[in-house]
Amino acid sequence: MAHTPVAGSIESISPRQRAVLLPTAVAGHALKHLFGAAFFVVLPELKADLGLTNTQVGAMSTVRAIAGGLANLPAGFAADRFSARRSQILGFSMFLLGLFGMAIGFSQGYLTVLIAVACFSIAITFWHPAAISTLSRVFASRRGFAIALHGTGGSIGEVLGPIIMGMLLGLATWRAVLQGSVVPAAAFGLLVWLLLRSIPTGEGGAPSIMAYLRATRRLLRSRKLLLVLLFAGGFAGGQSVILTFFPVYLREDVGVSSWTLGLYLALVNVGGIVSQPVMGHLSDRFSRKAVLVPSLTGLGLAALGLYLTGPGLAFALIALSMGIFLFPIMALLLASAGDLVDSAVQATSVSLVFGSAVVFSSFIPAIGGIVADAYTIKTVFLLAGAIVLATALLAAVTPWQPAPSRSR
Repeated sequence: MAHTPVAGSIESISPRQRAVLLPTAVAGHALKHLFGAAFFVVLPELKADLGLTNTQVGAMSTVRAIAGGLANLPAGFAADRFSARRSQILGFSMFLLGLFGMAIGFSQGYLTVLIAVACFSIAITFWHPAAISTLSRVFASRRGFAIALHGTGGSIGEVLGPIIMGMLLGLATWRAVLQGSVVPAAAFGLLVWLLLRSIPTGEGGAPSIMAYLRATRRLLRSRKLLLVLLFAGGFAGGQSVILTFFPVYLREDVGVSSWTLGLYLALVNVGGIVSQPVMGHLSDRFSRKAVLVPSLTGLGLAALGLYLTGPGLAFALIALSMGIFLFPIMALLLASAGDLVDSAVQATSVSLVFGSAVVFSSFIPAIGGIVADAYTIKTVFLLAGAIVLATALLAAVTPWQPAPSRSR
């Protein structure tokens, strides 16, 4: 007997609605990352304005990561339990991103900045489970490509964010720029809600908090999923060190302007615009492992290259190559986790991947700050490279992909 799609279910979504969903999710992810990447251009100015040490900057990154990580479980629960309201979740997440960006701009001391940065990270977190799980369920047969294309939006935002912020810092103070960020965030949040509110996203998968926690415990019994979560932690540990101290190194040790710093940060991410959909497609066609292991290896070697070279053409080329791997890796990890779980808990799997990244890596930027104060800022690139290469080795030698009967 043929299956009849139920109104409001994933199966009932029309081709036109799919055509609206994917670009809206990609554009929203681009703006979210535009805000997030712009923050790293502001970071050296914020550090100088408040007179912070490298250790305090590292601790700020750690607080940011912990706050975002802890928010993953409620974000995943909300996305699975209230899946019919994902358009509201996505729109409100975007508005809160601008609101807490504005709060950073008004902060006058280290403690208030820490609180505002933590809330900023929480707002970012609530986007991922709702957006990625919807794409994972709607485009199940091309999960790797759809999630990677969503990640491409992030790469576009990462490229544009530093450039735009670098230009704005030439016209206004960092405080004024952040204080005004709530306006575009609120406008786009409203647009996301209007575009997606009529698109079905499925029934809620967790009838209660206790049921959600039981489902999460069942997922954590999977050895293969635990390995994917471990890879996510290793990757995020290296990534967080690079993203935290790369701009500080360029601004303080090399002495580049805010505009040049924005160009460097854009260069780090421009490669991911093309590489993400390509790697996502290859992982759908071949296997996640065949793409993930070389990507982790390439990122680890690029981090070591940043330490071994000085500013110049070679340094810029290494930064570009690093961007080729930086964003596709997370998309591959999310698709890998999605392969291992049922459709009803896709948002939970997204939350676990991002949450594990915090559990295993939240303390790494603080360690990087201590290393930078004790030695040089550039030394942290050695730390990042070692972490990522160790993760690549573990991913290469352990069996973590789904059984053939559950493959794509």
